[in-house]
Amino acid sequence: MGWLSMTRAGMAPFATPKAYLDAQCTYPPDPANGREMGLRVLKSTVRSRAWYGACQSYGPDGPGQTFAVICLVRWTPRARDGFVFAYKDMTETAGPCYYDCPAAILDLLDPPLNDYAARWREACRERLALTSRPRPLPGQVLVLPEPLTFTDGTAECRFRVSRWGSKTVLQRIGDGAFVRISHLMTRAWTIETGEPVVLAA
Repeated sequence: MGWLSMTRAGMAPFATPKAYLDAQCTYPPDPANGREMGLRVLKSTVRSRAWYGACQSYGPDGPGQTFAVICLVRWTPRARDGFVFAYKDMTETAGPCYYDCPAAILDLLDPPLNDYAARWREACRERLALTSRPRPLPGQVLVLPEPLTFTDGTAECRFRVSRWGSKTVLQRIGDGAFVRISHLMTRAWTIETGEPVVLAA
């Protein structure tokens, strides 16, 4: 399915993407119109431009499967054309490439329905393991599993953690240059053993 875009009037009466998508994934069974099962949201959140929900089907005989629904979200409240909200929905069985689902939602899910869902959950758990690590401390040496090539052509995998005023920065071990590494906490780095040394700003 493609993206669905709308104005604030189209979102009404909901003021936020989360409220709108919570409502979209909440509906009762309607046998008269061929819908034997309803759906309810057990828990949801919006993060990293995606809505994640633990959604449970249910019918006259009680609850059914609890699975993950993922909606990619574009939220531009000041859009000039008035189309402030767009979303693209899918379930975990489609193998979405967004992995920032929190553990509180993953923990509610029933066993995965296919290999795509199983791999998606595994990728989410791996990301959670990375982002839950303590942040590196000044004086420690951070090591990437593969060298990272910077815009000046220099490749480096070892970086000393330093302080620059109130900010934490990285220095390439090879030449001492200060660099920035995007999405640092989701990368599979390790810390060289040894006690951190607090460096002067």
